[in-house]
Amino acid sequence: MKIESYHIIVGNATDIGQIREHNEDYLAHFEMPGGYCVIVCDGMGGHAAGEIASQGATEAIKHYLQDGKLTKLDTAVSLHNAIEFANYKLREMVQQNAGLAGMGTTCVMMVIINDEMYVAHAGDSRLYLIRDNCIKQLTKDHSTIQNLIDAGVLTGEEARVSDKRNQITKAIGIFEKVNPTVAKYPFRLKHKDKFLLCTDGLTAHVEDEDLLKIVSSHADVQVAAMKLIEMANNGGGTDNITVQVIQYTGQSSATRKHQRLKKLVFIVSFILIASALSFYAFKKWGTSSKDIPMTDKTIESSA
Repeated sequence: MKIESYHIIVGNATDIGQIREHNEDYLAHFEMPGGYCVIVCDGMGGHAAGEIASQGATEAIKHYLQDGKLTKLDTAVSLHNAIEFANYKLREMVQQNAGLAGMGTTCVMMVIINDEMYVAHAGDSRLYLIRDNCIKQLTKDHSTIQNLIDAGVLTGEEARVSDKRNQITKAIGIFEKVNPTVAKYPFRLKHKDKFLLCTDGLTAHVEDEDLLKIVSSHADVQVAAMKLIEMANNGGGTDNITVQVIQYTGQSSATRKHQRLKKLVFIVSFILIASALSFYAFKKWGTSSKDIPMTDKTIESSA
């Protein structure tokens, strides 16, 4: 179904947290040829290197997508290439400045094109869908902890306190190739869908049910973003915290056609009912011409 029109509202916030000395997270949202992109990155490397990695990767991806390359290739392939391009740019920066050695960043991104959304990520920053009062995680962490959970070695509760919880297995800038996870097929969007992109500074302290509660209970996505930051800080704020809350509103051509049909049916029904009532009123209270008595004046001729 093709969307005839859609609208995106973005609420976002980033915070240093309660312990860290620097905020190494970075976020962006921007228009691109044919669509809209939202990105969250969580840098690593210590000192200023993490900040440079997250911002550098985001800007490289933005440059790649806004350069029009998305229109020349399959969208999923384009997102894969955008992340690999960012990886190349970060590694190039390290070659030019040895002091940046070891820097890298996670990345989660979504691209909306009409009524479809494409997802790509590397690392443990996440994307959630909030729909029909339910929350669903659309990405799967690239982390040692996730691998242990998948293998049945750790439970979710054990994973939350494990000393391996900060070990990620994919990132931009660390390896020669990122090999990000990119959804091969687009995700079909629905009117009033909401999305949450975030770093692990949020999910380390806020459970999924609380994420759902906050995003669902605040119509203003900016307020929701600030409330999420507040909850993570109240829970300990052990890391930088970054969130982007996206509200999507759009109507497909089929939906609009259905609405036009309903409107037409309503109008026709209204006319028929009004006509029936008028006819009934005329029959009951109306006076026909044959009931009017004729007078001499009526039949007088002017001749």
